[in-house]
Parts: sequence; C-alpha cells; structure tokens
Amino acid sequence: MSLSGLKDWIIDQVEILLIIGFVIVVIICAYKRAWIMLGACIIGFTFIGIFVNDPDILLNLSEWLNDKVKIGNQS
Repeated sequence: MSLSGLKDWIIDQVEILLIIGFVIVVIICAYKRAWIMLGACIIGFTFIGIFVNDPDILLNLSEWLNDKVKIGNQS
C-alpha cells in the first residue's frame, strides 16, 4: 500500500492555499500601496512555491552547498 496518492493530494491542496494566500496578500498590499512589502511577499511566495512544487530541490541545494564548502567529504 502506497501513500503517494495522499502525498500528491496534499501537495495539490497546499498549492491551492498558496495561490489563495498570494492573491489575498497582493490585494492587501496594493490597497495599502505598500510596494516594498508587495515585492518582499512576491519573493517569499516564490521561494515557498518552489519548495512546494519540487521538494527534492532541497536535496539538490544541500548537495551543491556541501560540494562548495567541502563539509562531510571523507577523501
């Protein structure tokens, strides 16, 4: 028995909540004319969206960082 279907459903729901939250924050920032906060929220939601859509990117990022700083290499 696999839980991959449940995982995919949860990821889809999180994506929908992320989009709804993004739209609400954009509307609030535009109404208040808080352009700097709007830019910061766009960047923040972009990073969160990247990790929601492709969770394996964290592994790739950590492996790349490990290669750059040479932590944990036995050779």
